[in-house]
Amino acid sequence: MNKRVFSLLIAIFAALTVSSQSERVSAINNNWNFHLGNIDFDQYQSPSKAILSEVIEWETINIPHTWNDKDAIDEIPGYYRGVGWYKKTIDLTAEKREKNVKTEIYFEGANQVTDVYVNGNWVGQHNGGYTRFNFDITEFLNFGESNVLAIKVDNSHNEAIPPLSADFTFFGGIYRDVYLIKQNAIHFLMDDHGSSGVYISTPKVSKEEGLVSINCLINNSEHQNRNLTLVNRIEDNQGVIITEKKKKIKIRKHDKHFSVDEDFVINNPQLWSPDTPYLYQVITQIQDSKTGVVLDESIEPLGLRWFHFDPEEGFFLNGKYLKLIGTNRHQDYFKKGNALTNEIHASDVQLLKEMGGNFLRISHYPQDPVVLETCDRLGILTSIEIPIVNAITESEAFTENSLHMAEEMVKQNFNHPSLIIWTYMNEVLLRPPFDEKTEKERYELYTNNIAKLASKIEDKIRTLDPSRYTMIVNHGAVDRYVNAGLTDISMLLGWNLYQGWYGGVFEHFDKYLDKIHRLFPNKPIIISEYGADVHHRLHSFDSERFDYTVEYGNRYHEHYLKAIMARPFIVGANIWNLNDFYSETRGYAIPNTNLKGITTLNREKKDTWWLYKTKLSKEPIIKFGQNEWKIRGGVAETGKDHCLQPVTVYSNSDSVQLTHNNIVYNAEVKDYIARFSIPFTNGINKLKATSTFQTETYNDVLKIDFRLAPNQFSEFDDDFDELNVLLGDQNEFMKTVLTVWYGYLNKNTPQGSWGYIGGKPYRAKN
Repeated sequence: MNKRVFSLLIAIFAALTVSSQSERVSAINNNWNFHLGNIDFDQYQSPSKAILSEVIEWETINIPHTWNDKDAIDEIPGYYRGVGWYKKTIDLTAEKREKNVKTEIYFEGANQVTDVYVNGNWVGQHNGGYTRFNFDITEFLNFGESNVLAIKVDNSHNEAIPPLSADFTFFGGIYRDVYLIKQNAIHFLMDDHGSSGVYISTPKVSKEEGLVSINCLINNSEHQNRNLTLVNRIEDNQGVIITEKKKKIKIRKHDKHFSVDEDFVINNPQLWSPDTPYLYQVITQIQDSKTGVVLDESIEPLGLRWFHFDPEEGFFLNGKYLKLIGTNRHQDYFKKGNALTNEIHASDVQLLKEMGGNFLRISHYPQDPVVLETCDRLGILTSIEIPIVNAITESEAFTENSLHMAEEMVKQNFNHPSLIIWTYMNEVLLRPPFDEKTEKERYELYTNNIAKLASKIEDKIRTLDPSRYTMIVNHGAVDRYVNAGLTDISMLLGWNLYQGWYGGVFEHFDKYLDKIHRLFPNKPIIISEYGADVHHRLHSFDSERFDYTVEYGNRYHEHYLKAIMARPFIVGANIWNLNDFYSETRGYAIPNTNLKGITTLNREKKDTWWLYKTKLSKEPIIKFGQNEWKIRGGVAETGKDHCLQPVTVYSNSDSVQLTHNNIVYNAEVKDYIARFSIPFTNGINKLKATSTFQTETYNDVLKIDFRLAPNQFSEFDDDFDELNVLLGDQNEFMKTVLTVWYGYLNKNTPQGSWGYIGGKPYRAKN
């Protein structure tokens, strides 16, 4: 992506200057005023008077910002979906209008309809909450004075704009960075759907050579023809120039879309891959032919790689087989909603890399540009998608907005070597608005319209970028998608499968994998979603579906991972999700939250994260499972002073030795897990797990504060404190803030002990 917009370094920038001759880029994130609610211009005679009115209450905020960071995560159903206003004064009293210099305002994301005003004058509108956009505000600025920017953002439900509904919260606001960009009248075409105006493709790559094609779009806003020099050079990752070309061009006045192509060959290239994510740089400059002054400059990443998907044998990168394993990701964080810093976005990708993952589905919408930047740097292969989720509106406006989003997505992210798949439509037939049996004709018309829209998007994307693959993501009702014709359109098929969670048992997942491979032998298949909700402080020794326990989530992922890895025709798989995320309509173990993340909202690592790290990592791993469960409890065995409970250790060695209170236990590692049964005593229990890898020894330690309750009431002594019970439940819960452990009651225990003799435990309903 162009350095005018963001730096390849993951940082918060106050200001960034790319070239003193060409343009200045300034982040304008701080000291905005915000007003929740609409402003009625009619009451104030004009927009400028309304915006400047002292009657309207404003609060001071910084961007990124969302107005739903509290009401979308509280206990009251519903959250505000409507208009919010942002206002900022830009001081231009010391500046003069420069000839042949224009000023753009650039948004990385605002959800979802954005209107821009400068000094009370309407500049333009952008539809869609997840792609980048910019406006030329030069003619609306008053140099030598203070200027007022006013931004109206509306996250109301809009039938013309996807997504219409989804299992995530539609946070409103300017939730990504905003920049002012000054550029010469002759510049690379940022107005091409918010892109850099420089597009890099690698149509032919091998170990021997890499063909690099560069297409530049140039805008001449001057009132005269100009003779220019276009300079393209490629540097290695140390800044050494590999090759350079200069081309003389003549551009006519007011030509807004002048296209120039240049090709390069790099011999014996350094190849980009997850293990060695080698990045070249492409530096492109527009120079004045007479003076040599640089009028504009673009700096883009370049990764040389080739890849293909085979429906039988899997995915191949640079001629080598590679199993794609990773996660999906939502842009949420604890108590922040989606208004995140660049550091959080980048650290999420780092978290996936640390786990050993090599594949990120950026779902269900384009995310902050730093996400793909980081994937480029770290070697994470990606798919990215536009937010058509659950349903469509059968209207021309919805179609136009969908196609526009697709073009924005492709052009804004075109140059990232990590990106290999363009995706659109997620589970659009999960809950169709028309019943396929009782409203058969209307249902068929609806699905026909979905297929027509899909075909248009497919054609648009393949025209814009014939080098990458396309994918539609479906859910487990296979026949619906076959009958609608959706399985014939995209190049890859994504399937969201949750057997053993939303219904069925684990083994049904295996059968589904084999079934869809038989049904679509010529289509590469990605398991685009799978997962189970896990509350990281809920535990059970007899876990079952929909109990939200760590143990059930562990069982689920252990089975799924084994089934996926055993089938080469499953070219890739994405866990749902990298992190827990907000979904306001959910009301289960934690309200307003989807708990399928393998990390929590504040990125605490769940057991499942460690399971995948142990399987995927090439480094030695030994780690206690349930390692956050540091406060346990239980009832003593009959006639004993201890309580037997299971302990798991993740390891990619052959065996694990566990020491508990100076007693040594040994266990073989099976499917990356060693399992023990440990007699916990009252008080602090010290555990140490050890494994040997070749000649090196590695270990992990864990201290557990165990609250041992006596087996019989008569065994109480003066030291007994309390026993907390989750009535009607079979789970255990740890409340870390108060260091309280809640146990459960066993059925039919001996008289005088703990338990119940009637009733049924509560069962959650899905």
